[in-house]
Amino acid sequence: MSCEHPDGDIMGSCAICGGMVCGECARPVFNVTICNEHGALEDEGAWELIGFYTSQAAVDTRKYILDEAGVAALVNEGDEDVSELYVPVDERDEAYAALSGNSEDSVECETCRVFYSPEMGVCPVCGIGTPADDALDEDDDEADGADGMDDEIAIDGDDLDAELDL
Repeated sequence: MSCEHPDGDIMGSCAICGGMVCGECARPVFNVTICNEHGALEDEGAWELIGFYTSQAAVDTRKYILDEAGVAALVNEGDEDVSELYVPVDERDEAYAALSGNSEDSVECETCRVFYSPEMGVCPVCGIGTPADDALDEDDDEADGADGMDDEIAIDGDDLDAELDL
């Protein structure tokens, strides 16, 4: 156990180190539990959100990368099957360095510096799309008329009235 009470009732495992903790030593952070060893991180303000992932494999990979870099990481199962990845605020630069450019199945938002699963399409924080999506939008805009409207569906009111025999 990761606590000082080897005879205590096991409440769960630490979300950071995986060690078992008893009910007396368990510290709640977000919707998970941490052990006494990580008690200094009990305040949710000590954590920075750095990623959103839609698959357990993606979360596990990021957590492994961070563990290898010596960065504590906490995963919170969020809403709508999206897991949130947190790191201590004082370790965020190391976390970004470890995760940047380290995966094909993760996108880094250049605006708000969070990572997210590409299938999400847009950054869940700021709503800006992936660079690939932005390039597709630019190509689509070039195909549109000078007014930026999709020429195939642009119909003025008179044409619509004639089509509907009004």
